[in-house]
Amino acid sequence: MPAPAAFRRPRPDEAAAITALALRSKRHWGYDDAFMAALTEELTFRPDDLERPSDHVEVLEVDGRMVGVLRLCRLTELAYLSDLWVEPPAMGGGYGRRLFERAVEVARSWGKGVMELESDPFAEPFYRRLGAERVAMSPVAQVPGRAVPLMRYALWR
Repeated sequence: MPAPAAFRRPRPDEAAAITALALRSKRHWGYDDAFMAALTEELTFRPDDLERPSDHVEVLEVDGRMVGVLRLCRLTELAYLSDLWVEPPAMGGGYGRRLFERAVEVARSWGKGVMELESDPFAEPFYRRLGAERVAMSPVAQVPGRAVPLMRYALWR
């Protein structure tokens, strides 16, 4: 059972800390420096990203310490979970599930029927356990020749 945790909206001055968390989370899977450099721009959060009306960003804190972050984008037809990152030492503690469930809650409040996400291949089993299904492979523009699972989660079950 995870420790008591609380969601909150991040402040613009926390963009660098959130970016660092995302980079640590991605690097957890053993990616080398060249690969991480290719993805750094995509994983960077800027202050205005945290305040964009079409997006919903929340951090998950335990004892005042940020352990995860999610970013959900409101698209015309669906909700898109563009980011879900957990601090590596907190992985396996139920925080990823809490972040995913929170994203589902927000997407439902928007009246969306489907949430999509592009999963790191290492994280695909996690999303499958939560009920998401792979619907395609999605090319990664920053890394030619690489594709990642495009996952879909039905919000109204």
